[in-house]
Amino acid sequence: MTKFAQWLKSLYTTPSPEVMAMRELDSAKRGLLEAQSGREYAHSLTLYHEARIKRLTAFLRKSTEVDA
Repeated sequence: MTKFAQWLKSLYTTPSPEVMAMRELDSAKRGLLEAQSGREYAHSLTLYHEARIKRLTAFLRKSTEVDA
């Protein structure tokens, strides 16, 4: 059987349970990496907004002291 015929046959055969489990494991690992990236992004965004609020609050406090 030629390589092309073997490749064509592989497209239509049901994968073994081991192959299916390996694919699912790879998918789970990719999902975990995406979730971890999302968590890191959300954490960074939270820190950014906290620092922004702190800076703006200090600015307003300082500006009202000068006006008073």
